[in-house]
Amino acid sequence: MNNIKAATETKNIKIGADLISIELVKGDVNLFRININNAFKGYVIRKDGEYSLTGENKIHSLIYARIINCIKTGECT
Repeated sequence: MNNIKAATETKNIKIGADLISIELVKGDVNLFRININNAFKGYVIRKDGEYSLTGENKIHSLIYARIINCIKTGECT
């Protein structure tokens, strides 16, 4: 069974042909759902001001850096 959490606010980043969506999970201000080209790729969690990916994922390190910058600064272009 999938444990997909409902999202509220969404931010988008366009990198080349890829569209990365960062969605704040409803009810948890420290959990972000990550989709690339409408495919779920995992969650980013914030704990004590540090960010990390949860579980196994296939997000390239450069894309991950852009995701974290978007979350921290709100600059998602």
